[in-house]
Amino acid sequence: MTDNREGPTNPLVTAMLTDLYQITMTYAHWSNKRHEDDAVFELFFRKNPFNGEFTIFAGLDECLRHLNTFSFSDDDIDYLKTMPALQHCDPEFFVWLRNLDTTGVTVYAMRDGTMAFPR
Repeated sequence: MTDNREGPTNPLVTAMLTDLYQITMTYAHWSNKRHEDDAVFELFFRKNPFNGEFTIFAGLDECLRHLNTFSFSDDDIDYLKTMPALQHCDPEFFVWLRNLDTTGVTVYAMRDGTMAFPR
């Protein structure tokens, strides 16, 4: 079977486009058996760009494309294993991370083109 999912238009947008804190917090949830619990992630901004008074929300399609193809490659996992902060991790965590599936994620978002204000 062929994988027809479209990823982000920028090939640099991968699961590794994160910081180590997010990975260590993922491990904390996994090791405490909370990785299957419902969770909420917010994306917001504090200041309008270019000294503007409002922002037009755009880019939801790229976010959904990223989520649609979100996965860690074998090379990603090998690299993460070299991080000092992750060297204490249970090896099964990396197996779980490699097989992570985002099909159960629900996204609630503004429509593209909606006026948005900083929080």
